[in-house]
Amino acid sequence: MKNKRLYENLKEIEMPNEMKHRIIRNCYSQTEDKSMNNTTKKNYRKPVLALAAVIVCLVLATVTTLATTGKLQGYFKDIKNPFGAVTGTSYEQATDEVSLEITKITDALAIEITFLEPQKAPYMFFETFGINSYSILDENGNIVAQGELEEMNKVNNSTTTSYIPVNEINSGIYTLYITELIGGSKADQPLVLNGNWEIEFAK
Repeated sequence: MKNKRLYENLKEIEMPNEMKHRIIRNCYSQTEDKSMNNTTKKNYRKPVLALAAVIVCLVLATVTTLATTGKLQGYFKDIKNPFGAVTGTSYEQATDEVSLEITKITDALAIEITFLEPQKAPYMFFETFGINSYSILDENGNIVAQGELEEMNKVNNSTTTSYIPVNEINSGIYTLYITELIGGSKADQPLVLNGNWEIEFAK
């Protein structure tokens, strides 16, 4: 039971798989060395102690990563149906990896989208990109517009531009909230990236 609980805790820790595997290998290596030097420990305790050490290492590594970079790392997540079968993939926690900026306001908001880590998957594979879900709120927090954009535009030098219509919105101060972006390439199904982007603008 202890092994199972520890393993479940391990799965909840979110970080890139490559980093997680590297840390696990290092932690197991250190734990095995200590176990060999301590022959007074009972054999049945070694697996539990080893897994506990791995979890502690992963937690410390996650905290260290956040403290060093000051941002959360994105990760891939399986999309499952109510029966538990995997039906697709999404990318979570993309907020700190994509920059959004309103560059022009006419009948539409021109939003420049820039990949901050273009050498990293999945950004290195995207040929087209866009905004998948958005809301616009007024100064009182009322939603004045919301929707999804079906169009994805070509990525050029890790940058593209999307357009959100605002021709039916009156003059005033507003906040644009975006929770979903979407990227595509010829070889793969479109990938939804989840995050939280907030931009204030005046019309």
